[in-house]
Amino acid sequence: MKASVFLLILFFTTAFSVAQNSRITGRVIDRATNMALPYAHIMFQDYRLGTSTDEQGMFAFNVADSLKSEVLIFTHVGYEPELLKISNLEKQRLVPMNALTEGLGEVMITPVRHNRSFTYRPDWRFEAVGIGNMNAALYPSTIARYYPKPAKFEAAAFLKEITVYFYATEEQKGLNPKFRIHLYNVDENGLPGKDITQDIVVTKPVGKNKVDVELLDQKIQIPEEGFYVGLEHIFITENEYFEVKDYYINNELVAEDYRNKRYGPVYKGVFAPEESNFKIYFFEPGGWVDIRTWDITYNDREWKYVMPEFKIKITN
Repeated sequence: MKASVFLLILFFTTAFSVAQNSRITGRVIDRATNMALPYAHIMFQDYRLGTSTDEQGMFAFNVADSLKSEVLIFTHVGYEPELLKISNLEKQRLVPMNALTEGLGEVMITPVRHNRSFTYRPDWRFEAVGIGNMNAALYPSTIARYYPKPAKFEAAAFLKEITVYFYATEEQKGLNPKFRIHLYNVDENGLPGKDITQDIVVTKPVGKNKVDVELLDQKIQIPEEGFYVGLEHIFITENEYFEVKDYYINNELVAEDYRNKRYGPVYKGVFAPEESNFKIYFFEPGGWVDIRTWDITYNDREWKYVMPEFKIKITN
């Protein structure tokens, strides 16, 4: 995303807030059980705007009357996407979703043996960076990084543990936000494909700069073509914090002490050089976008891009 887009985003969000007329509320549930679906992802089909459901599956947002004919897309790990017009949502309030009939995970064809191991370790040689709401907090989105299946595993390999790192800021002090980890296979175009695991929602420990997520009990077998690790922000009240900062375009100050609502956590990563052979994708309403297409040209970071860092333990 080019830095100059900031002014357009700022203008659009300001105009949108001024035009707000109605409060839309509802609840997302499992169609078969009527149980609430917490932390579902809600997105406008044709706008870069969205939110999440809370722990009880509830959601609420303001919308201009001119957008009431627009369509919302509801998604949740393990469920088929649901499309619904806002005008219809005002009438029914409940949004039932159908569970996927196919399994999420890869089929385990061998037992876990634990006699071979491999660890992908974070590389902190590059400049560290905090990876927050890179879309100006307009909608919950996901950043995903690719990892190949280690060559030493000729047969089955299983994900044992993933460590996620966090970037400390004063604004987040005392915050213990929830976030979602996605594990994707690789689709026919080399992009993040289907989730290969159950829904993984993690709470960041207060004051901690990392969290270890045990995965072995899920028996997640790594596909031959490798996998992506994705981090999704969840737009719920307990994740909110406010950031006050100056904004620059081409090193020129365009907004001073601008107060933005953000959603934690801020993940820790690095500024990787353009020549690095890494695959990093960011999810937008139209699909996955290569992070290298985001033009970060300020503060002497030209030809660099952000990359989340993980420690990933693998066993056989």
